[in-house]
Amino acid sequence: MVEGDGCHRVAAAHRKSLVGRKFKASSPNGRFSAGAQAIAKAGGVLLRIEVHGKNLFYFFGRARGSPTLVVHIHFGMAGAFAVYKQEEPETTPNTRLRLESIDSGGRGPPVVAHLSAMTVQHGAPAALYATLAAKLGPDPLREDADPEALMEKCVGAKKAIGLILMDQSCIAGVGNIYRSETLYQAQIHPEQPANTLTRAELLGLWRTIVRDMQAGFKSGSIWGKKKGPLC
Repeated sequence: MVEGDGCHRVAAAHRKSLVGRKFKASSPNGRFSAGAQAIAKAGGVLLRIEVHGKNLFYFFGRARGSPTLVVHIHFGMAGAFAVYKQEEPETTPNTRLRLESIDSGGRGPPVVAHLSAMTVQHGAPAALYATLAAKLGPDPLREDADPEALMEKCVGAKKAIGLILMDQSCIAGVGNIYRSETLYQAQIHPEQPANTLTRAELLGLWRTIVRDMQAGFKSGSIWGKKKGPLC
């Protein structure tokens, strides 16, 4: 499954190549036809991208306006959102959304993007985005992440800390590999009840998660600068 750093890398690349462009949207496999039509109705311009953990949110509207539509994406185990600047490959039975730029917005030559993902849904930003984001825990790669939210979850939790780290309502973006690696580095057993950890231990664990996920984001490898797993 794509972990949080991978989603942030996708968003960072798309902010450079897609945001500001106007798109013609279609659903090659027919599973997002209503969403493609909603993108066109909203104005077709990709205005903004947000990431919360493993969830991506693409905001559409009219040029220089406020977004009126958001598309929520969760890649699942094998999703992808590829951008093609030259030769475009054939879509596949899994391609739920195809975006073709019809106005570059000053971003250069035309581009096409193909999306395949486990979850692709659309709705009004105030309803869909606000509701889903509120259910997610702090994302270690977001500037507005508040570790206190994780502290509060752990104080009253008898669940193992390893399970807490996999609960996206407690902390968003951590998957199996980051859970294992960061707990090992922090010298915390994954089965230790979360409410038995001290505040210092939890803050140390948070800092380790932030460091490792930032390294993964910057390097493009989940191992960061390490040669491989430590545990």
